[in-house]
Amino acid sequence: METLEQFYNGFYLDKEGANSQISNCETSLRVAPIKKVDKYEYLEIDRKHFAFAEKNKNWEIEYFHWLKNFLWIEKSGFPPIFVFDNHNHAIVLRYNIIYDKNFKDIELIHIDQHSDNRENKYHFELNRKENELEKVFNFCNQKCDVGNFIPPAIESGIITNQIQVRSTTTLQNLGIEKYQNFILDIDLDFCLDWINRNKINQESVKLLKDKFDKIWKYTLWITIATSPYFLDQEVAIKIVEELLTK
Repeated sequence: METLEQFYNGFYLDKEGANSQISNCETSLRVAPIKKVDKYEYLEIDRKHFAFAEKNKNWEIEYFHWLKNFLWIEKSGFPPIFVFDNHNHAIVLRYNIIYDKNFKDIELIHIDQHSDNRENKYHFELNRKENELEKVFNFCNQKCDVGNFIPPAIESGIITNQIQVRSTTTLQNLGIEKYQNFILDIDLDFCLDWINRNKINQESVKLLKDKFDKIWKYTLWITIATSPYFLDQEVAIKIVEELLTK
């Protein structure tokens, strides 16, 4: 049986890959290998490869770096934590644990400036009796991009419901009492200033940290996307470190 580490072993998306098609870039985008660790100190930027590409206001393609490794953190006192770049990879990471632990009826608390609910014309079905990690992995990297990966996750039964948290007000008022089995899902672009997109809103970071400290112990696991298109990755690393420091 192939494992998550065998699939995420460091590879390139061709131009048919879903994230590549966003900009129609010709340069292959790198998907980092996943590394199972016990602490977040292994975060390091890969300056040789690009993880994402997008056209700027002049319709020129810009490329963005990411980390040398995705992290699968098994830290004492914490639920499993995944740190990665482009948010669509979350669909694979969630399936991996759901199948392994036989979880059912999982809800998603999605903290993000974007809904990631754009229509996805592609669909797939899962057989819960068999491990179909390869199917989910291929679907993620060929048929999902950073903005449309939640609808197929719901349609296939990987998650059953989503709670969208897209503003500081919604986050401040978020209560988890009615959620029994949930994933805490964070896109760090949530911390960007709404007006000046090149700046971090420190109030958002503080609120996210305060809320994280209150609810992480009740979640089944945590996924954190660093969104290289929106966020300088050195800043992203600092926010991850702040979140995961007790």
